[in-house]
Amino acid sequence: MKISQSKKDTGVYCCAYGCKEKPNKKKAGLCHKHYARKRREVDPVAVRYNQWKQSAKQRGKAFSVTLEQFRQFCRDTGYIVNKGRRGMSATLDRVINSEGYHIDNLQLLTNRANASKGANDARCPF
Repeated sequence: MKISQSKKDTGVYCCAYGCKEKPNKKKAGLCHKHYARKRREVDPVAVRYNQWKQSAKQRGKAFSVTLEQFRQFCRDTGYIVNKGRRGMSATLDRVINSEGYHIDNLQLLTNRANASKGANDARCPF
């Protein structure tokens, strides 16, 4: 991402070229969108870890995985490279659904396998 030094000096617009949004001083003169993009470029594992941790918190699930454990898991499985929303993309899954997220309860599944696992567990009244 290219940063415009003149826009950064004036502080009126986001520093990213072509962006006319208001900058946030806490985000190095970038708007929220461009700051998030920059973070994903610099450290995608930490960004995904924080998203995953926040999701577990919102869902009320226990979470005890550290960032270093998650980095090792990603190196071992290639999760960050293969993650996505398509059928054969990688997702994180809990082996035992009644337990929370801890490093021994994680497995890598495809989206398709994870969705079918949930469909088999669900009790459909139809």
